[in-house]
Amino acid sequence: MIEQENKKNWKVRTVKNYPEAHNHLFIGQILQITQSYVRLDCRTYHFGKAINNVKDVKVGAKGVRILPWNRIELINELPSSFDYINAELASKKDGKIALSDGRVDCVLSSFYDNRY
Repeated sequence: MIEQENKKNWKVRTVKNYPEAHNHLFIGQILQITQSYVRLDCRTYHFGKAINNVKDVKVGAKGVRILPWNRIELINELPSSFDYINAELASKKDGKIALSDGRVDCVLSSFYDNRY
């Protein structure tokens, strides 16, 4: 188990097996790490390839999820002070969609011009 004073918050992206699959992000506090899996107290965020505003993101309820290492594609460590429970989705001026707790912005997606 992770001790409270050593708690870490992660943003985890899981593997997608087919091109039209949605992005699956898990954002929350690590509860346990084993050789086989990571156990998180987190919220889930699901969205497609094109994301134009916060309405394009489906937010799941807070809960404990167990993610096998072989399904994890990418991990971003967030500040331990990040309030993932009360953070809200926000559209930023630079075209990014972020989960923000008022102090820290955790970027979920960016808008890119397809002409490049």
